[in-house]
Amino acid sequence: MSEEEVIQYLLSTPDFFVRNSDVLESLTLPHPVSGNVVSLLEYQVSVLQKSTAGYRSQFERLVDVARENESTMQKSRRLILAGLNCESLDDFSMVVGDMVRDDFQVPYYSLILFDDVIDSSVRTHSLVNEDADLSHTSGFTECFCGILPANEMNYLFSDDAVKIHSVAVLPLLSRSGGEVKKCGVLVLGDKTPTTFSKDKGSLFLQYLADLLSAILLRLLK
Repeated sequence: MSEEEVIQYLLSTPDFFVRNSDVLESLTLPHPVSGNVVSLLEYQVSVLQKSTAGYRSQFERLVDVARENESTMQKSRRLILAGLNCESLDDFSMVVGDMVRDDFQVPYYSLILFDDVIDSSVRTHSLVNEDADLSHTSGFTECFCGILPANEMNYLFSDDAVKIHSVAVLPLLSRSGGEVKKCGVLVLGDKTPTTFSKDKGSLFLQYLADLLSAILLRLLK
């Protein structure tokens, strides 16, 4: 009989080894790790142990993702509730500060609104053509992670700029009627280059920017 015929026979006779257990006990296979000859039972146990370890690792990853998602949900809930209680732009500034400090533990941030006539202590900046201070930063309509030009870092963070090696730019926008209006920007800064590196996803940051934009727009009306 050829190997193909043996395989076909065993597949078509699944109870063969049940009826011939002495044959099963005498079979040997190379150990998947050491290469030593072991019984089929030992081989199966080894394979099952390896498979179990793989499933355990996948389960632990799923648990980590679930915990991260729960944390994200709680942070979002706190931000929404705090935003609903905002009655002024100064309140908004305090909410942003609390969020950055308590929820995200980011050491540096800069919140700037693009309007010079607002009645608030929040820092403002007038958008102009060929803006020497924020031409790069103010140009984003989606979240950006990485590093900004030195002159803009100095404008945003003053003396702390030299300590910061990665930033996340969260544009605060109005998209009413399909028209994008730039209302402000929140820039987060960290000492570690990998915290806001370009290769990291910005999905949650974009979600956060959208929430903050909605809160801000309600206050600017």
